[in-house]
Amino acid sequence: MSENVEEKPEILVVDDSRVIRLAARKMLGSEYTIHLAEDGLVGWEILQGNSNISVVFTDLSMPNLNGMELLDNIRSSTSDHIANLPVIILTGCDDSESVKQTVFDAGATDFVTKPFESIDLLSRAKSYARLCRKVVDLEKKTGYDKLTGLGNANSLEEQGNKAFSFASRHKLAISMVYFEIKGFQNIFLSYGKKVAQQVIVTIGKRLQEVMREEDIAARVAVARYALVLPMTNKQKTQIVINRVRESINKLVFDTGKEKLRVNFVAGFSSPVLTEEFTYEDLEKQADDALQRVLVSDEPMICFDDEVIVEETPLVVTEQDIEQAFVHILAGNFYLIPEEHIAAVAERLAPFMQYVDNQEITDNKNIAV
Repeated sequence: MSENVEEKPEILVVDDSRVIRLAARKMLGSEYTIHLAEDGLVGWEILQGNSNISVVFTDLSMPNLNGMELLDNIRSSTSDHIANLPVIILTGCDDSESVKQTVFDAGATDFVTKPFESIDLLSRAKSYARLCRKVVDLEKKTGYDKLTGLGNANSLEEQGNKAFSFASRHKLAISMVYFEIKGFQNIFLSYGKKVAQQVIVTIGKRLQEVMREEDIAARVAVARYALVLPMTNKQKTQIVINRVRESINKLVFDTGKEKLRVNFVAGFSSPVLTEEFTYEDLEKQADDALQRVLVSDEPMICFDDEVIVEETPLVVTEQDIEQAFVHILAGNFYLIPEEHIAAVAERLAPFMQYVDNQEITDNKNIAV
């Protein structure tokens, strides 16, 4: 007798009380996959890396990032999935009605008062997980990412599988690349949703400009993009990656406070296809390669088990030069980034030559 096993919905519980976290896992663990976070910052990191979470339960008073701040991050997220997640606030008996109203106005979905009974959590989890699943199913049917116009994870899966099957059947080369904006969470937290969204949209447009007609591109997570490259071997894939990264890493974003550049890193797989090798293997190899890049301090790309360190050329813009001159005139030389000094000195070289010539002329006049 075959059994159809359905994956459990995933739920995130954020609370600085270990007792509350363990109680929630005990009450919900039989029906749901439970992720636990001891504060809002850890909870936010989990949300950034897991698109399967359906419901968030969070306390209000926590260190590092409290419940209100986590709620604001969720509702301001550039990911539609995260921004629309049901967020249920775990409130204490001493939380006033005005506090609850403030949280509700900020976008909370519902409340559960501590200490809670298992039925309180189960009823909320069941209702909102079902609602979230319906929303996700509708998003999948559209086939594209509304923010960038690229494909979404569902369309990548469908088209990528077709391209892989064709390549495998006809013994053709195929590669898969995962790109990610390294440190995107810091961009979001430092500059807010507007700048973060500008970065995501601009990179999506730039990907569309540099990709070939036969390539399959998608935005598969908040700051992650994917490319499936039919009839492309390892060497050609590296050329594509270098072209994409060069185009994107030289972009300059105006945050209103300072100029911002991104580090667009990549992991890829260009396998020798065998009968046993699957599209899921292709995805996993590319993902594993990207994960190794993300924990590295150097800008690079990674292929399977091979790390390819790249020297990323520094681009010093006119705005950088102008800002350096402002610092020079103010006497704040130490504020000029060390990596900009050579470019500033090169720009000043004709003027210094002019000064030297003037000094020679003046000395001749004095001698006469």
